[in-house]
Amino acid sequence: MIRQLKFNGNPFVGIFSFTNNNITIIREDIGGLSDTIREALGTELILSTIAATDLAGIYIAGNNNGIISPYVIEDEEIQLIKDAGINNCILNTKETAIGNLILSNDKGAIISPILTKEQKLIEDTLGVETAISSLGNHKYVGSVARANNFGCLAIKEAKEEDISLIKDLLKVDVRMSTLNRGVSYIGACMIVNDKGAIVGETTTGIELSYIEDIMGI
Repeated sequence: MIRQLKFNGNPFVGIFSFTNNNITIIREDIGGLSDTIREALGTELILSTIAATDLAGIYIAGNNNGIISPYVIEDEEIQLIKDAGINNCILNTKETAIGNLILSNDKGAIISPILTKEQKLIEDTLGVETAISSLGNHKYVGSVARANNFGCLAIKEAKEEDISLIKDLLKVDVRMSTLNRGVSYIGACMIVNDKGAIVGETTTGIELSYIEDIMGI
């Protein structure tokens, strides 16, 4: 199931939320959208800040095995993740936009060259094979692609070797596209798990068809 939404008038829903197949961490002021989000993604909702901001999608990354958080995450925010029974690790690096630096599913993860030193910890937490790479010359790999366990939507500038890496490591097919009517930053425009997706309200019909085609939802 795919739902087109905006949060407080903003169609860049991916920067405000993180999801896997079990939980969705999302900004606290979503009001009457809770039931729609829960229905679309089939998850428990955790209404919380991350690093005292509404930007959960920028600050955290992960899959169904674990969540990667930045050192600026606050104790009470970590506790909510622990209470949900989710494995979590905190990266003690000056880089805090972890969600923009990792592209992952339950089969593999592509890690930005910015986090090379943290590769082993990320690999252990997510329980998957990893590789260090950019995508389409973008180091912020989590911002220009989004994957579930069925497919991956990636920036149109992705190179042939980028597509091959995603297919080999994440073990899914890839579709190059935009969202929110031509925006290349896929990660900012959507959250997705194996059950459904939330995308920005301005996403076009053609862009929606690509999601349905490649992600099995």
